[in-house]
Order: sequence, then C-alpha cells, then structure tokens
Amino acid sequence: MSLDRTLHVAFVWNQHQPYYKDTVNNRYIMPWVRLHACKDYYQMAAILEHYPRIKQTFNLTPSLLSQLEDYLNTACQDFYMRVAKPVGKCTDDDRRFLLQHYFDIHWERVIYRFPRYHELLQKQGELGEPYLPEGALEKFSDQDYLDLQVWFNLAWIDSKLREEDSFLRGLVEKGRDFTEKEKEGVMQAQREIMGKVIPIHRRLRSKGQIELMTTPFYHPIMPLIIDNHSARRALPDLPLPEKFAYREDVYAQLEASLLQYKQLFGGRPRGVWPSEQAVSPEIISICSELGFAWTISDEQILAQTMEVEIQRDEYGHLLNPEVLCQPYRVMGEGEEITIIFRDQVLSDRIGFEYQHFQAEEAAEDLIHRLHVIRERLGHLPGNFLVTISLDGENPWEWYPDDKHGFLHALYHRLSKDPYLKCESVNRYLEQNPPRRSLYNLFTGSWVDHNLARWIGSENKNKMWDYLARARQKVEDYRHSPEGKRDKAERALQNIYIAEGSDYHWWVDSMPYYLAAPFEALFRKHLSNVYSCMDLFPPEELRQPLISPDSGEPEDQRPISGPISMINNLED
Repeated sequence: MSLDRTLHVAFVWNQHQPYYKDTVNNRYIMPWVRLHACKDYYQMAAILEHYPRIKQTFNLTPSLLSQLEDYLNTACQDFYMRVAKPVGKCTDDDRRFLLQHYFDIHWERVIYRFPRYHELLQKQGELGEPYLPEGALEKFSDQDYLDLQVWFNLAWIDSKLREEDSFLRGLVEKGRDFTEKEKEGVMQAQREIMGKVIPIHRRLRSKGQIELMTTPFYHPIMPLIIDNHSARRALPDLPLPEKFAYREDVYAQLEASLLQYKQLFGGRPRGVWPSEQAVSPEIISICSELGFAWTISDEQILAQTMEVEIQRDEYGHLLNPEVLCQPYRVMGEGEEITIIFRDQVLSDRIGFEYQHFQAEEAAEDLIHRLHVIRERLGHLPGNFLVTISLDGENPWEWYPDDKHGFLHALYHRLSKDPYLKCESVNRYLEQNPPRRSLYNLFTGSWVDHNLARWIGSENKNKMWDYLARARQKVEDYRHSPEGKRDKAERALQNIYIAEGSDYHWWVDSMPYYLAAPFEALFRKHLSNVYSCMDLFPPEELRQPLISPDSGEPEDQRPISGPISMINNLED
C-alpha cells in the first residue's frame, strides 16, 4: 500500500448525566442536565452543520434525555432554579445558597472574563464551597444578588449562542444592574436552547451526518449488575460485598433505552455504549440478542484480552497501530458483537492536554498524530479506523475559548485533509467488517482496565449491600400475596436508578464536597424503593456513609461539579 492511503477516524462523543431527580418528591437535586444542555449538548452537534464532511457518532444517554424532556414538558425545577426567584422573596437560606453555588463554573476561564461577575466573586471572598464566613450575606445588596442570579445562568449559556442572540449579547455588554425581567429572559433563553437539543440530533441523524447510540437507561456498570463478583477477574484480591447478580436488570434497562430511542428518533440504534466502557463476556450475548451490532471499549481492554502491548514511542505515537486501529468480532456465550477500541492517548489529549495549547496548535498536533498513524499503516492492506472517544461536555470549560477555538480549527483542517476521513462508526463497519476475532473478552472498564472505581472500598461495598437488600425486598414484595404490581414496578424503577454508575464513582474516590450529594441521592433512591411498596426504609438509609474530612479545609476551588446539598436531600 502507498502512503496516499486514507485513514478513517471515528469521533465518539459520550453525552451523559446521572439521574438527579427524586422521583417521590418530584424534584431535581442538581442542575447539570439543564446547564450542560445550554453550554454543550446543543452546540456540540450544531457546530457540525458548518462542516458537512465531518461525520461523527454521539451517545445520548437515556437518563440525560429523560431529564431533558422532563424540564421541557413539566414544571420541574432543580435547586439552582428555585433560588432564581425574585430577590425580594429570597430567604437567608436562598441567599446563602446563591453565594455558595452560583460561582460553580470555571473561575479563571469564565468568571474572570466578566468584570461584574469577577467583582461578585471577589466580594464573596473566592471561597470554595461550602466555606462561607459569618456576615457574608450582609455584604451583598439586593442588586448584587440579582446580578449574581443573572450572571450564573448567563455564563452557562454557550458563548457563541450569547453572541448570536441580541438580547443575551446586550446583557453581556450591559454587565450589571440587571432587572427581574432580564433574569426571566435569561431563563427563557435556557429553556429555548434545551428545546433544540433533541431536534438538532434528529436532524443531523436524518441527514446521515451523525450516528446515535444508546446506553442502558440509568447508566449501570453492566458487568457488575450481571455479577458484581466479576470485579475479581481483574483484581483477584479485591474485597467485595455480598453477591449482587441480576442479569434481568440489564435486559430491562437496555429494552427501556431501545423504546426511548424509537420514540425520540425512530428506528433502532446499531451501537450501544457500555457505561464507562465497562465490558465482560456476558454483555456480548445480551447486547447481541437485543439487536445491537457494535459496542466500544478502551485500548487497555483490547491489550488485556489479546495479551499484547499497545506500543508507543516517547512521544506517544503508536508503534503497532494495526492492533488498535481496527474493529474486532468478539465472541461470548454463543453470540458475537463487533467492538472498536478507543485510542486512549488521543482521547485524553482532547480531554486533558489541549486545554494548555493554543487552539491552532492543538488541532495541528492531533492532525499530525493521525498522519503518523496513517504513515505507519501504509504498507498494510485494508482500511483502518482510529477511534477517539470521550465525554462531550466535561473538557470544554477548561479551554480558553470553551470548545469553539479548538473544534473549529480541528474540523476545518479535517474537512480539507484528503487523507483523513471522519466517519460514523456503523457506516465504517458496514463497509469494513472485522477481519479478526477475539474470545474471552477481558472484564474491565476504561479506568485502569478494572472495575475498582465502582466496588471494593469499604463504603462502595456498603452501597452494594444496601442495593442488594433493597433489590431482594422488591422480589419478596412481587411474590407476596399483598404485592401490588404497579407499586412493585415503581419500586423496581428506583432500583434501576440506584444501579447507575455515578453514585459509586464518587464515594471513596473524590473529596467529600463532591461525593456527598451523590451518596445522599443514592440513599434517597433506595429509600424511595421501600416507600413505593408502603414500607419504612431501613434506618441505615438515613445515615450518611461519608463525612467531611477532619482538619483545616484545603483550598478547593469549585468547578462545574455537583456541590453538597445534603440538608436539602434529608428533609
């Protein structure tokens, strides 16, 4: 083969938010579905309309889409919306919440760009949540609080959308002394942007520019739901909780995802994103039986499965790209599915490294790395696929110009490059089926090719024990003479929610102020399981598993992560 060969590139963006809704009290705890929809989910797709040659794949998780529709079709509010009420009606608790949480966006990249917003942050003391000194409330006038309400919600709207909208652009130029009517206009603008998220993806899909995947509905770690003791395959000495094995729950969550996909987009997805790219031999037969043609995982899963090394030079360039840059037919339990494996280095450069580059330099670096792969594949027959896969919202607020400078520079170069072809995954697979097969797929995730991020620590294991006991209680209720089908179904729905990966992700892995709301929400979902069956939740679900670290607080500058609202959860 000559060096004028074409290299295919698949960008696979994972758009996900955990389920933040308390289903019994019908309220949202955290605002990240709403805010990332306004800053990321619409614009990540809309950018592609400027570059018709760029084909991509998006995973829109059902838990994200379900909550997005709820915002649009009901009067639901999250806690951050509730304190956006008229300032004159704000209680001291509301004002404290505003000062603690309305700076929850990147300070240097965002807040420092706007003089009035920066002024308010300095007046607050630039204190990371939840540290707020006595007397802080009195330092702020009613106008200060109103300006803070506007700036927080305005800053979370994508910068290009702000520039293109005369009303929003006018608010940025005005900068201060906002009115209640102007605040209402910002909230209405957010709602309008949220309303565009599903239609833009539907439109690009119908044009063939993007492919849409799905995920088990509430984002569970499938191998652990099938058998949580499968975590010992990668780590034989990992301490584990009591057995949890409900294969039927994986079927149920995937079937619910397929139903939602049909309702929102029509047809069926060909690809399934395994939550956290966590795979095992058992998921192959389930996904295949349900009609999925392909799935995705991390390069280290491939390396462990094949017992080979993904070799790189001192610059991170692949030395054996033919191993990683092709799809594989993977066998399991008598079924098969195609799996592609992401290039971890290229994906992580977008996720963590290019924020330190100038946009043009970052784009040039990625293009150069793709051409190195292309050249090293030049002598081999057949086509090859580089898979770049990562979260579609988390990296961008760390970039100087959010996503725009980098993505426009990258897509512009890719559109003109005759040797790099950006393709949706299924389109590539239809024309280039796997040439190689794998057996005995390694059990693990993108995190250190194991499952220890979700199980194995003291508190993660307690969470699994709580989940197992609640799941068994549902089974007991379903088969008891007093059991009511509708109540059992509502209880089971809360089990599925609690099976989501995000609750275990944070506990024993991240600082208390980040982990606490997820741990509390997990217990709330399990309490709802019992309440749905008219049972009293066990006392253990009223007691937090984690507590603030002792000693002096470290300087914890807040980013756009979940912030502790335990008191709001426990009432």
